Amino acid sequence: MSLRATIREHLVTVWAGEPWYGSSSKTILEGVTATEAAAHPLRGAHSIWETTLHMLAWTEEVTSRVRGNKAATPLRGDWPTVTSESTEAWAATTDELRTARYALLEAIEHAHEEDLYTLVPRASEASDTPLPVPGTPPVLSTRATRAQTASGLAEHDVYHLGQIAMLKRALRNSA
Repeated sequence: MSLRATIREHLVTVWAGEPWYGSSSKTILEGVTATEAAAHPLRGAHSIWETTLHMLAWTEEVTSRVRGNKAATPLRGDWPTVTSESTEAWAATTDELRTARYALLEAIEHAHEEDLYTLVPRASEASDTPLPVPGTPPVLSTRATRAQTASGLAEHDVYHLGQIAMLKRALRNSA
């Protein structure tokens, strides 16, 4: 199996398949209401919605890196703010996440196989700022290939999906 196919399979399994460890993103987010998504059942923890926006932001950033751009903080920010707590806004957020995931799969599909082995340039390579910069997310100072970055997104999502599953359980067990 090619590297491209391996990464694609890994991402699709985490997002909508049957991963070995448990539930996929699709299963975990399925049935979550806007009210549940916006709730903060655990003091100090991000909401399901905030975590979903974070996953969306990093999916977009990884897509940019796979396309050959330098590492940067996501355009939406690391932890975008929920601006509306309506049912329509929650549906739009999950639709945007799905769209961003398709865009990443398309970027991987259109990348030359050998380009997936190319290191993602650090943001600082365009400036005189030495890395690591205090306050900079660690991912900006990490040297990784485009393939490692895309594969790493699956790991990132699994981590946050575990958080979402726990928040969902806390919300539904307290009702």
